[in-house]
Amino acid sequence: MVNLPPKVCPRCGEEYVHTATECVECRIPLGFDAPVEEPAFELPPAEDLVALRNAEVTWVEGLAHALADAGIPSRIELPRREDNTVQGRGMGAIRCTLFVRPEDAPAAARVDAEFARTQVPDLPADSGSDWSESDACPGCGSALAPDAVECPECGLSFGG
Repeated sequence: MVNLPPKVCPRCGEEYVHTATECVECRIPLGFDAPVEEPAFELPPAEDLVALRNAEVTWVEGLAHALADAGIPSRIELPRREDNTVQGRGMGAIRCTLFVRPEDAPAAARVDAEFARTQVPDLPADSGSDWSESDACPGCGSALAPDAVECPECGLSFGG
């Protein structure tokens, strides 16, 4: 019996038996070589980006994948220790903030709304990324002023 090497997805690196033809996750043809490293896309510093969502790590990671699938680069940052927040003090669930470039913010908000509907199936159909009429931040639950365009606690931008 000949022991053939496994096939490898060039995008995610998952290994498959030699008879497989396509990656089940990436839906691209398999090869016998290791994944090709794509050049990293460099985003500007966080202060030059727009905060799209502040949520628990698993939610933000899923949203980052959805954004990447839509061709929108993003950056995830954990709260800084010096922040005077529950997470900055090391208490509560770990939340992080996902940032996008300002020019990508409208498209990213649509992806965010679509992703939210996949995570919360009974979310009302008319709910979207326009959170500005809420009296609480959708990212961290902090109270908001009626004219708030950004959460004072987590920095989530409401596109105002």
